[in-house]
Amino acid sequence: MVGTRKDPMKENKGIQIVRTGNLKKIDDANYLVHSQTNDIWYKVLWQRNHWICECPDHENRGAKCKHIHAVIYYQIVTGIKSGVEHWYKDKSCPICSLDDQVVKNGKRYNRSSPVQLYICKRCERRFAARTLGFKGMKNKPEIVAASLDLYYRGLSLRQIVQHLEASYRVKISYGTIYYWIKKYVDLVSQYLGGLHTNLSGRMHADETVLKVRGRDLLLWSLLDSETRFLVATHVSQKRGEDDASSLLKKAKRANNGKVTELVTDGLRSYDVAIRNQLGSDPEHPVIHLQGPLCIGLNNKMERLNGSIKARTKTMAGFYNQESALRFTNGFKIYYNFMKSHSALFDMTPAMAAGIEREKCNWLDLIIKSKKIKEINDNNYFDLFFLSLS
Repeated sequence: MVGTRKDPMKENKGIQIVRTGNLKKIDDANYLVHSQTNDIWYKVLWQRNHWICECPDHENRGAKCKHIHAVIYYQIVTGIKSGVEHWYKDKSCPICSLDDQVVKNGKRYNRSSPVQLYICKRCERRFAARTLGFKGMKNKPEIVAASLDLYYRGLSLRQIVQHLEASYRVKISYGTIYYWIKKYVDLVSQYLGGLHTNLSGRMHADETVLKVRGRDLLLWSLLDSETRFLVATHVSQKRGEDDASSLLKKAKRANNGKVTELVTDGLRSYDVAIRNQLGSDPEHPVIHLQGPLCIGLNNKMERLNGSIKARTKTMAGFYNQESALRFTNGFKIYYNFMKSHSALFDMTPAMAAGIEREKCNWLDLIIKSKKIKEINDNNYFDLFFLSLS
């Protein structure tokens, strides 16, 4: 197959096709997608573990065309919607915390959709059940999850506003969407920060530039060679030894201290960071391929940096270092758990690393994160009151 690299422009055009309703589903493996230039419907079908399209672009180049991207995004959106129905909804009374006397009691008609209401016969309290992790949210969980997905796929906040208005018939400000991004990226990052991975130990490190209010900040990234798992990121103003050490310290914590080989560019800060963080044991030395020795070996990092630059190209820049850090945390989640790689046979890095059995979406991770947070909070309070007794 020729030219399998991702094209962000085609992906955005595919999202636009879905937004305008120019896609028809025949069954799970067959779709019809309307051309944006001619009055033609192209057939997109699943064949031999990949999507193929009848359009000239796909037939000539062999890469994913905008029609295939449209089908993939359509499946993501419908998967999020169906996922909401399968996740457990809390129907217990907010007063007595019981559900044995809870019955349905009409509906409330919001701007997004009707909401089922319940009443507790014991407390006479009327309330709406919400999906775990979305209590108190005015909008439906699939709208929130779709907004996060679109943001990290390359759409601007204003483009997401237009998409939600066209697809869900709701008007939401871009400030509200950014609030969702901040809230749920922090929640999921806290949950994933407690996970310990068991990766190969052969790592690639590199830096790329982020624009923050006219200034250049450095994004340091460290990638596992075998699984493409983005192990650690770090945002800094300089290329010093302390910043390189911070990156390796995060990697060591995430991978149980296992770093056996490191491929970097010619930056000398890595030499000191390796000695400080990984030690200099002569029996188990860390192999460091640096500078001219790693030409052609760090292509995996260059591809990652290309994905980051393609995403930030649609942005005017970051407001401050905190917003840049939050973006990198969210991109790390998207890259590891949602973005499939052709080199991994269309698995995500998290699947290749054995962390997940199937591809996740934002809804999955938000609900898992909230469950773990509630368990940890309950354990904390149990220990607190036990210490007082």
